[in-house]
Amino acid sequence: MTLDELLAKVPDKFRPLAVQYAPAFLAMGEGEVLAWIDRLARGDLEGAYRQVLEKLPNGDLFAEFETLNKAWANENAASVARLSVVRQALAGVLQVLLTIALAMVGL
Repeated sequence: MTLDELLAKVPDKFRPLAVQYAPAFLAMGEGEVLAWIDRLARGDLEGAYRQVLEKLPNGDLFAEFETLNKAWANENAASVARLSVVRQALAGVLQVLLTIALAMVGL
């Protein structure tokens, strides 16, 4: 299948993305495309996207994805650490509030 043949099968509103990503699918065999669909259906979104990017002739896009992915991972780790501190603080405050509530009802 050629790029033009594939683009003809894609709805007009998706063609701008298809122009960018279709070469990756054209570089795959039918079995690999079916495996990619299965990978996506199993929820491996990052792996599925990475697989497409690896097939594109423009390696810069894959490098950009890797950089962005690492930044997201770092931010997620920092967010988890902040959330942990907030939860610890909230647990401490709730413990004090529980003590006050128990004292109020005579326990």
